[in-house]
Amino acid sequence: MNSQENFEWIDQKKDLDFITTYSTYFAEELAQKDISFFVPLDIPKNMKLAEQEKTDDQVLAWRTKGEYWGQERTVIVTYNPRTAAKQRYSFEKKLKKIQDFLFEARTNVRAEKTHWKISNQVKKRYNDYCEQIHLPKNLYDLELSVIDGKLQMKFNKNYYRISRYISRLGRNIIITSKHDWSTEDIVMASLDRYQVEDVFRQSKSSGFGKLRPIWHWTDSKIRCHILCCIIALTYLRLIKLWLKRAGLQMSIDVAMGHMRHLRSCLCWHAGKKEPVRMIEDPTPEQEQILAVFGVKIDGGVSQKLKA
Repeated sequence: MNSQENFEWIDQKKDLDFITTYSTYFAEELAQKDISFFVPLDIPKNMKLAEQEKTDDQVLAWRTKGEYWGQERTVIVTYNPRTAAKQRYSFEKKLKKIQDFLFEARTNVRAEKTHWKISNQVKKRYNDYCEQIHLPKNLYDLELSVIDGKLQMKFNKNYYRISRYISRLGRNIIITSKHDWSTEDIVMASLDRYQVEDVFRQSKSSGFGKLRPIWHWTDSKIRCHILCCIIALTYLRLIKLWLKRAGLQMSIDVAMGHMRHLRSCLCWHAGKKEPVRMIEDPTPEQEQILAVFGVKIDGGVSQKLKA
């Protein structure tokens, strides 16, 4: 998503614009912007919080411009207090894990256990552990030295780095080429990306439309398999949109779960050479889903509903 070539291709299309998120890790200045510059957004979520007298929980935003991917873009930094609180709780738990790891590591170093006698190995273990729990390596200052031929280990919290990390929590950076849109419209469009993310989750889930496992070895068959999965995901998305348009608020997994249990059988009637497929009586949920697509089951036979 940060490919220079992709954005150059988008910029060449006059009728094509983009709204994307940008990692706070790569935009330290934006992530550290003082909260006093932020103002509440005029969005439904904030209106509801205001009615509940919870203005402290409202989503805030600050708008500016900057050069990204070779051109000037509109930049919006949002701050969600509730998200920040959740992330802070998770961060404190992970920070405690690092501390526990370091205490155990220091014990192993002092005991001169195998694989804990060389400073580079100890440091690599620490770096690998930080990477494993998705935290930066600079939140603790690690000091390794050799005294009288024996490895010594000390560590301390880096409060400056910790405070900088905490200040980024709850913040989200949005970059767009839509300069004429309002801040609220840009933020709401960015929030709608959950629809794309849901499809990615669907493709990796154990349910319908999953890409794995792939029981093929040659490139051509793998491409064909992926194409079939993408087609299936497209149909699932279309089904979801049709259900939503009809006022049926159910996930695609729930809807497909109902329909996969609508059974049918082949029946041979006396004097008939060809069998007839009969469908069992649908449940109320199945009737609702079928009605969305203009179909009903009458006497065990599917029929089109009258317009």
